[in-house]
Amino acid sequence: MFVPLGLFFFTLFFYLRTLCATFNINDSGETIMDCDLLALAHSPGYPLHTLWGRLSCLLPLGQPMFRLSFCSAVMGAFSVMMVYGILRLIFKTTLEPSERTGLDKESWMLEAPSLFGALVFAFSYQQWFQACGAKGSIYTLNTLLATVMLFLLLKMREPGRFTRHFLLAGLVLGLSLSVHWETQAVLLPAYLWFLITAQNRVPVGDLFRNLLRPFDLLERLQKLAGAFGGKTGLVRAGTFLLLPLSTYLYLPIRAHGNPVINWWNPGSFSRFLTVVLRRNYAGTGDPRSLDTIHRNLARFWVHAHNQYGDGFTVVVFLLALAGGVWLYRSRKDLALGFLLFGGGVGAGVIFYNAPKAGYEWTLDNFFTPLFLAFACFAAAGVAALCRWFSKQELSNLACLSLGASCLGLALMPLALNYGANDQSAYTVSYAEGLNMLKTASRNGVILCNGDIDILPLWYLQFVEGKRPEVASFTTQLVGQQWYRDDIFRNWPSLQTALQGDGPPDVAVENMIQAHGSERPFYVTNIFLQGAAWLGKDHPMVPDGMLWRLADTQGQNFAFNSARLNQLWSNYDLRNLGPPKGKYWDDYTDVMKDSYGQACSFTGAMAMNTQSPQLAQWSYAKALEYHQPQQRGVTYLSLADAEMAMGRPVDAVSDYQMAFRSTLPQAYAPYTYARLGDAFLMEKDYVNAEDAFHLSLRFNPQQKEALDGLRQLDSLRSEPDHRS
Repeated sequence: MFVPLGLFFFTLFFYLRTLCATFNINDSGETIMDCDLLALAHSPGYPLHTLWGRLSCLLPLGQPMFRLSFCSAVMGAFSVMMVYGILRLIFKTTLEPSERTGLDKESWMLEAPSLFGALVFAFSYQQWFQACGAKGSIYTLNTLLATVMLFLLLKMREPGRFTRHFLLAGLVLGLSLSVHWETQAVLLPAYLWFLITAQNRVPVGDLFRNLLRPFDLLERLQKLAGAFGGKTGLVRAGTFLLLPLSTYLYLPIRAHGNPVINWWNPGSFSRFLTVVLRRNYAGTGDPRSLDTIHRNLARFWVHAHNQYGDGFTVVVFLLALAGGVWLYRSRKDLALGFLLFGGGVGAGVIFYNAPKAGYEWTLDNFFTPLFLAFACFAAAGVAALCRWFSKQELSNLACLSLGASCLGLALMPLALNYGANDQSAYTVSYAEGLNMLKTASRNGVILCNGDIDILPLWYLQFVEGKRPEVASFTTQLVGQQWYRDDIFRNWPSLQTALQGDGPPDVAVENMIQAHGSERPFYVTNIFLQGAAWLGKDHPMVPDGMLWRLADTQGQNFAFNSARLNQLWSNYDLRNLGPPKGKYWDDYTDVMKDSYGQACSFTGAMAMNTQSPQLAQWSYAKALEYHQPQQRGVTYLSLADAEMAMGRPVDAVSDYQMAFRSTLPQAYAPYTYARLGDAFLMEKDYVNAEDAFHLSLRFNPQQKEALDGLRQLDSLRSEPDHRS
């Protein structure tokens, strides 16, 4: 037990070192709230995880967000230990004693490839990422149960163990289906294959032939049942399977207890099925087509090409290819089983799902079993190399040196992925929620538009109890009666007469009309990107991180530098640096960039109200927080503000910085024209003329450039200029 325990604590050490400091931008805020307060999670409900997470939240370790992330790390480390056990069972049967050069079963021939596969999987990007966050606890629990299932199916092959492990496998399968049944459903063919090939009462070929023959079907089914312990064995296994599935009863029972979030209110049978079968997501994606399959394949490749570290992933894939061939020749049944295990997940995710364009990131978490299969095949490749070296009559010292080299290679993902997976400084989502609450006036209402902005508020308000008088809800769900029931239960003063499901804009407008005179309403920057319909009827004024609806209570608030300095000096603005280049950064960029957006919107409002000094302050601050792709346009806006302040020297510098940054080409003619205006204000007529002509080269009709050339001709014709 020393080796697996050492592997567990070694892996757990690095998982804890890189554990998320707060919670991620994904569903972590909701996941923690669901577990800590026994709320109802989004479909398919995750009943077992919610109950398990509640036990985790009772640990006397920091706040609930740390407790659930810690639980995720522990389950992730246990999964790695189980992978080691699985590989060791495989190599015990595939490496004959004569091929171990006289060494015993604990020799390097078993340990080196088993540890290689386990460590490569442990520090593969997606497994590591999931193990370091609260939302990942769903998937690490799912992966742990899948590895336990594989271990039991392989242990069945040992003499005298089939019946006991068959029953345990039924129990684990039931537990697995109570976490994320869709992921486990695509693994069922692999489980069935391992199960059939594990029994030794009837040869595999006979089993299939018995099912295919049309005559004496009942008799043949009885023989088939006998291969798995007869009627009694099947009844027991079915009982073990159904017992953990009873955890789904948590959903309707808890729904009648009015939890803080009662997702889809599964209190009735039809609504229960809607949640479990995810019917409430029908129509939210694109129709399945070759285009959606192509997008999913592209997303998988974004995962795959550096999953085990840049460059080293190619080595793992080559080893996996060699290992697959070797394992197929040695144990065809095992090779096909792992191919079904990884291939089933890959095919299920890529061909079944059809998220809208831009939402392919929702598939990321489901690829983990596929990369687990790659790691196992790569371990088989190492085992093949070890077997070849064992035939070279090497000394024990040489064997140990080879084993050490394999372990050194296995730690490459740890070294290569450490920076990208280190979430120990990740506070962006938590701080975003805090900053929104700091912005809202007392009894304010914050309108959000999806997971990124509402989930941090759910955690902060419901779990930590911060600013409970501020109401917050997402307009994506407010059209649903069950969600409005939750809102009115938490903030009774927002009650309206509207009943039934309907369009979200109608529900929001109804709430504003009923309560706008008594409470200030705010919207987030993310809201503006996805639900700009509200701005058509309600003027908005940027207020720090939020926009205030100007026709609601407190509309005469001060829009000045004193107000803005007060807000920004109180904000938590840690860890807003550029992304590290991994695929999930596309997601976190949205939240990081919202700070820059808030400043840019404030600058635009200041320019519209003829307050160029406030605009200059806002755009300069926006440059601190905008992600690189937005800096070009921000420099352009900053230069316009400096021109309005009569500072052409600074404006020239910032117009030029706009070109050096990522300025979209569509802005080029305007920017060159404004650069010409700045040179003109400096009386640098030669550079002004060049800038105007450059503008017209991009757009011959650019008004600012044409006006600038006319002004330049007028200045040149003046007597002072001629002299």
